[in-house]
Amino acid sequence: MLLDRLEVYCNYFSQRKAGWFILGSVALLLGLGTVILSSASLSFINSENYFSKQLLWCAIGVPFFFAGCLIDLKFLRKHHALILAGAAAVLVAVLIPGIGKLVNGSRRWISAGPLNMQVSEFAKIAAIIWMSGYLEKNSGHMDSVWNGFLTPLSISGVICLLVLLEPDYGTAILIGAVAITLLFLANAKISHLAVAMAGGLALISALIYANPSRMRRIVAFLDVEKNKSDGAYQLWQGMLGFVSGGLFGHGIGQGRQQLTYLPEAHTDFIFPIFSEELGSLAAIAALSAYALLFFVAAHCAKKIRSDFAKFISYGIALLITYQVIINVGVVTGLLPTKGMVLPFISYGGSNLVSLFFAVGLLLNCFSSDLTANDKSDDTFDYVIPTEAGMCRRFNTRRK
Repeated sequence: MLLDRLEVYCNYFSQRKAGWFILGSVALLLGLGTVILSSASLSFINSENYFSKQLLWCAIGVPFFFAGCLIDLKFLRKHHALILAGAAAVLVAVLIPGIGKLVNGSRRWISAGPLNMQVSEFAKIAAIIWMSGYLEKNSGHMDSVWNGFLTPLSISGVICLLVLLEPDYGTAILIGAVAITLLFLANAKISHLAVAMAGGLALISALIYANPSRMRRIVAFLDVEKNKSDGAYQLWQGMLGFVSGGLFGHGIGQGRQQLTYLPEAHTDFIFPIFSEELGSLAAIAALSAYALLFFVAAHCAKKIRSDFAKFISYGIALLITYQVIINVGVVTGLLPTKGMVLPFISYGGSNLVSLFFAVGLLLNCFSSDLTANDKSDDTFDYVIPTEAGMCRRFNTRRK
């Protein structure tokens, strides 16, 4: 009985209110993020006004959101390979001195006037679009070694390799994880995916072992208390923030960890500040919003008949969810320290703008579904909600 009732609610949200529900969840998370960033801006030690900057990035992201909502899915499907090639070209360009901007030993940004854009954030979306187009075209051949294993993982691996060269291990792992999960959803062989995961893990492990600074992070992660004054200082301070906040928090602007005790408090480690000031109950509510956003998006994506729109929807839902898992895992000590912002809450312009576009594209996939049985460029399947809470589909051939 309970499962039946849950299914009814899932159908209600996914078939009638999915778009508004997702927008509401995103708006809630953005609101909580800007509140915490306004608190970080009040610090007498940190003079950066992250609140105003985040509002500016939100304003920049709005046109990207509408672009994602309005872009023709047929165009993306037709040019998915060209989109990935363009993303790869930009990733190569950012590695060239004079084009890519070097910050803290990493070359990830391209300057656009006063703004710095992290190109790998947009490469993640391009990788999802390409993978969705590829999986649609090869839906009947995913059990073969060439179509279901070597080709998709080799091309995705090139993007991951270019991101690793920046270096940006977290984003490379994120792209690889989404790619492998999409292949799993497309019924690729488990044995092939296991080999790919083992190979990726071996490569990342070798790169970490060869890099002394990253190796120190792993050692510190294994014994946080012993290294709390050295390699695990950031993680230890984050844990203190979680403990200090209790259930209801100290109140906005009353946290101590942001007063330079906790490095990167406005980006990678914003969640401990969130919990310290708003409390554990608010932190659980935020995580619940992420979980429900994923659940509704995945449930709605399952009902899309077009493979292309379906896999884009799954990919975006996975992209956001994996990013949350990595960030929360790091700040709670469940995963080794790795820079990964918390979606919609952390300060980060490129990530926020790319997420705006991704959410718009997600809603686009829900509202205008390409038919699965007709891959022509002149057919759409419009999904129209009815008063009974179900969807009726009207197929229209444009003349």
